[in-house]
Amino acid sequence: MNSCKNLPAQRLAAEAMRRVAARLRPGLSEARIARMAEEEMLSLGAEGWWYHGVAALVLAGPRRSLVSVSGREYSPREDILLGRDDLVTIDLSPVLNGAWGDYARTIYLENGRPLLEPEAPARPEFAEGYAMQLRLHRELAEWAAPDTKYEEVWQRMNALLQREGWQNLDLHGNLGHSIESDPAKRIYLERGSAAALGGYGRPFTFEPHICRTGGSWGFKREQIYVFDQSGRLVPLE
Repeated sequence: MNSCKNLPAQRLAAEAMRRVAARLRPGLSEARIARMAEEEMLSLGAEGWWYHGVAALVLAGPRRSLVSVSGREYSPREDILLGRDDLVTIDLSPVLNGAWGDYARTIYLENGRPLLEPEAPARPEFAEGYAMQLRLHRELAEWAAPDTKYEEVWQRMNALLQREGWQNLDLHGNLGHSIESDPAKRIYLERGSAAALGGYGRPFTFEPHICRTGGSWGFKREQIYVFDQSGRLVPLE
């Protein structure tokens, strides 16, 4: 699995996320967090940003974390500040050795302190969002196979969300996409996508952006996945 060309970029993104998460404090703005993330990725060797030139898409706090926006229209806000009990979603898009990383996490602050995985949030609204994200990723890994269709992932995961009282917030309704060299060639985990997830070493992302139906907090967790030589789905990390 280490032969996947996207592995170094994904490891860079994961390390940058850990560093930024550890530095989060109340009073930091979305724009400041986005700059911190860009600085960390550059320090780790990032060559650029594949997602419309956006290094880090940052959305903080209630309501704002519900927003789903294309990188074409996104701009981090200077006036949106982290509170003592708050959350922020950070979505990183580095390029390294010409290959993409694609990595998002919702980071939680409780009593002014950032929670670093595997520490789970205690606040009930945060705890259930964190648990549902882990469940979605776990269930995908349990049943997905190389011949599973993109649309099947979309159908099964949206059905699960609906049964459990959650909704998919993505502006296009998708749950992830293939990893390519050209962003325009991505195919999506969406209705009508008949492509198979693929075979050994072919990567794709799973990135459900969700909230409790009618809720105020949005949650996102993105991971690149590949199938190993035995046909088992594993995270690229």
